[in-house]
Amino acid sequence: MAVMDLLIEKINDLQDICTENSISNKIELPQIVVIGSQSSGKSSVLENIIGRDILPRGTGIVTRRPLILQLIHSKTEDHAVFNHFPEKRYTDFDEVKKEIIKETNRILKSKNDVSPQPIILKYYSSKVLTLTLVDLPGLVRVPTNDQPKDICTKITEMCRKYVSNKNALILAVSSANTDISNSDALQLAREVDHNYERTIGVLTKVDLMDSGTDVVDILAGRIICLRLGFVPVVNRSQQDIEKNKGIQQALKDEEVFFSTHESYKRNKAYCGTSYLIAKLHNILHEHIRQCLPDLQERINSGMIDAQNNLRDLGNVCLSPKENVMRIINGVSKRFSDILSGNVESKGNELMGGARLNYAFNHHFSKFINRLGALDNIHDEQIRALLYNSSGSSSVLLFGQAAFEKLARVSVESFKPHSLKLVSIVFSELVRMIKHIVDGSTMSRYPALGERIISSAIRMFKERCDATHKLVESFIDWNTGYISTKHPDFIKWSEMLSKELEDPAVERKAEKIDFYKGMETKMTLDSIPNTLRIRDGLSEQETIEISMIKSMVESYFEITKKIVVDQVPKAIMCELVKKAENSLQETLFMEIYNREDIDTIASESEEVKMERSRIESMLKALKQAYDIICSL
Repeated sequence: MAVMDLLIEKINDLQDICTENSISNKIELPQIVVIGSQSSGKSSVLENIIGRDILPRGTGIVTRRPLILQLIHSKTEDHAVFNHFPEKRYTDFDEVKKEIIKETNRILKSKNDVSPQPIILKYYSSKVLTLTLVDLPGLVRVPTNDQPKDICTKITEMCRKYVSNKNALILAVSSANTDISNSDALQLAREVDHNYERTIGVLTKVDLMDSGTDVVDILAGRIICLRLGFVPVVNRSQQDIEKNKGIQQALKDEEVFFSTHESYKRNKAYCGTSYLIAKLHNILHEHIRQCLPDLQERINSGMIDAQNNLRDLGNVCLSPKENVMRIINGVSKRFSDILSGNVESKGNELMGGARLNYAFNHHFSKFINRLGALDNIHDEQIRALLYNSSGSSSVLLFGQAAFEKLARVSVESFKPHSLKLVSIVFSELVRMIKHIVDGSTMSRYPALGERIISSAIRMFKERCDATHKLVESFIDWNTGYISTKHPDFIKWSEMLSKELEDPAVERKAEKIDFYKGMETKMTLDSIPNTLRIRDGLSEQETIEISMIKSMVESYFEITKKIVVDQVPKAIMCELVKKAENSLQETLFMEIYNREDIDTIASESEEVKMERSRIESMLKALKQAYDIICSL
């Protein structure tokens, strides 16, 4: 067998493997894809190349599925074999036509619909050169009344998918008796092969051109330049077919036409089906040779991807308990890794422990530091508090009770935000465990994944409740006992000096009657049910309010620093660290030791099907790799 034939046949073997296992798109095999409009004479060109009348004919869409024609030079009796029916050798070629129609209808119930699922036909003959061609449905622009409205788009997209394969040679069939610039085949080829580097043009109906016209300018590349050129051919007309004119006779007539026509006879060696076959054979061989390194790399890459996918799906040899143990250990380790920052970064997105750090040191601290000691507390309210705290006694300055009451109110404002931080961290832990489960092999065991998430969340909630109480108690400690012994607490001397130097304190010369205006007549009436101070602040009140505000703000700022520092520590210790340390034990107790472990550790049907699919694909890729390595 010639080296060229062997090379093409090996690619045919690859084609069979890829088609049977639906991996053609992954590998992008070198092949010749035949496209043309329904009226271009595409089927006649293919039959001339084959040398036999074996393709179905009729009106409308005849080729409704891709037909991969593998022509194999052989000294055996002429025969055909379908990949979907490999046991049968067809020597009656009318039966081949019927089988193509039958196999097409097996997939397609409507006679006017198309499918991308290919039919592979091997044709063995001593009269053919080894060659592989992919015949696609003819391009149409306007659907007929009985065709689906989207048929034009479906056919175009199917053809585009095949010609988009950068390893495919495009055989663009166009009618010579129409304007070549309007060729549907060349327009589609141009979309994917912008410079016509891998497009071969075939000009049909050369014999039907108007008298005095020819395709010499097209062949010379003066109208459209194809790197691989154009080849003119003459096919059987419909009248020839009806008169049962054989293909061999048609090929002889074609040879006579080009040998005697004034425009073509000087270059007859570059015209006709015989030249087209030889040209395609040589180009395909050279193209395959050039594609081999890339082909080998694609197959190798596909095998690696398949092996990685199988590994991600997990080992099927482990028992349910072994699988559960492996998964629990993996989830626990992954949880610790995410908390400690031992994860792969995804761009500028924060993950896991980094999100907690942001919550503690940016989100929480920034918010707390914006809080004021006496936000939403007005001087009038403070004055009322001073009077109420002194009771029936008249005091020179405010008492300790007034300061403590106001300090408690200000410090109490930390509580809701500190408790909110506990809830935020709890949500982040839930987010982490869901991310771990969703991003691991849990799709293989959906019930187990749900159990892990629910068990972890339940444990997180217990730790969250305990942390909630701890943080609440921590704030209560700072409101329950107000201590002014802190070294940073404002000193009396500093406070008095500040008041004396403060120009905002307005010195009033006259004595102000606190209750002025409340008496409206000379008789002494009862005290009103609701008693409020109505006059402006006196000088003494202004000083006292300013002093108590300074003291409260000083105590508030001291406590603020403690809250910003200690609340995250309490949450980290009581919630995060204890959750991390308890996760593995919790999952073992609630999952591994349960009686229903066999049920929750069973794989979903989708995963079983996916593993079977990948295993089949990997097997096919290994076979393909062996074929490539043998070349």
